[in-house]
Amino acid sequence: MGFDMNPQSLKKLCRELKLYSSAPELNDVLYLQQKGIVKLKHLDAYTGLKSLHLECNAISDIEGLDDCVNISCLYLNQNIIEDIKGLENLKLLETINLADNQIRRIQGLAGCPLLRQLNVSGNYIRTEDDVSHLLECKNLLSLDISNNKIDDEDALKIIKKLSLSLLRMNGNPVVSKTRYYRKSIINSIPMLNYLDDSPVFAKERRLAEAWEKGGIEAEKDMRETIKKEEALERESHRKGDCFIQMHVSK
Repeated sequence: MGFDMNPQSLKKLCRELKLYSSAPELNDVLYLQQKGIVKLKHLDAYTGLKSLHLECNAISDIEGLDDCVNISCLYLNQNIIEDIKGLENLKLLETINLADNQIRRIQGLAGCPLLRQLNVSGNYIRTEDDVSHLLECKNLLSLDISNNKIDDEDALKIIKKLSLSLLRMNGNPVVSKTRYYRKSIINSIPMLNYLDDSPVFAKERRLAEAWEKGGIEAEKDMRETIKKEEALERESHRKGDCFIQMHVSK
């Protein structure tokens, strides 16, 4: 039987978790994951919440959060949510996890100006229209949109316009069908530090930039340049170590 969200059951849960049961507004975190929750309700007294865990339930609608205006981290992954809505009052929201739901379109986030981390992996997002709302998320830095259904290169063009430091796109059909996918993403997003399952190091970025300017030959030349630079650096370190050893031995 699922957890019935009412003032009494929430108070009891807070007591069990050693949270504030008699003054719910003092709680800054609430753990409601894996409770079999179907409907969000009776959270109006929990105005001090900064982190709310609702993952692994049976929630279909994002609702009942209007008074939780201090939430900065919201975890709704592994539910049955179809539409992103009900977040208009969460002006301080920085992180939201909506992975493994039934979402087909990214929407409803324009009212969250501080949003920096968005996880919508494992959903049913497919087209340019499904991702275009991301352009309204001006402060977004981290996007996990892996394991969706994106097969539209125009959708990829939208994502390339974002000022991200982390992007996970792996598991979408468009990745394997886009020639030079990784190089093109790196060149399109200057601040990107992490793409899919690996970091973007300075060396890789230099190679990608050379490729964009002059193709395979330019990339090959840059690889040789980097190799020479690395050899010079190793030699410099070796000489420095020898110098130190000479002075120590004296």
